[in-house]
Amino acid sequence: MAHDNNPKHEKEQAHEHGPGRYVVIWLLLLVFTVTTVVTGRMDLHGANLPVALVIATIKATLVVLFFMHLWDSEGINRLVFSVSLLFVIVLLLGVFGDLLTRSPTALPVGAPEPTLEPGPGTPPERAPTQAP
Repeated sequence: MAHDNNPKHEKEQAHEHGPGRYVVIWLLLLVFTVTTVVTGRMDLHGANLPVALVIATIKATLVVLFFMHLWDSEGINRLVFSVSLLFVIVLLLGVFGDLLTRSPTALPVGAPEPTLEPGPGTPPERAPTQAP
């Protein structure tokens, strides 16, 4: 088997990335880190956890795509990452969906009560009472 020493061919196979690409991603990660700290100190009521999860997901995706070179990868690696991300989303939706549909007595001690309005099937003792 002959070895091809053509420099043009070698250049096509190698993924040349200058430091500029990594500096931009690093700066984006710093911006998202500062955003995490700032939003973590704010009272966003029930939105603190979803905001933190979205920011963490964006940061993890940037690291996987660029620093772990998934952006340049082909086929199965991208599929595995996409399926795992979808799996995490489904699991988180299941957890939060479960928490939102529980009665306040079934929640852990100190947990915020769900903010959903009572529906027509809510028993009278569970419906919010209004002060006279």
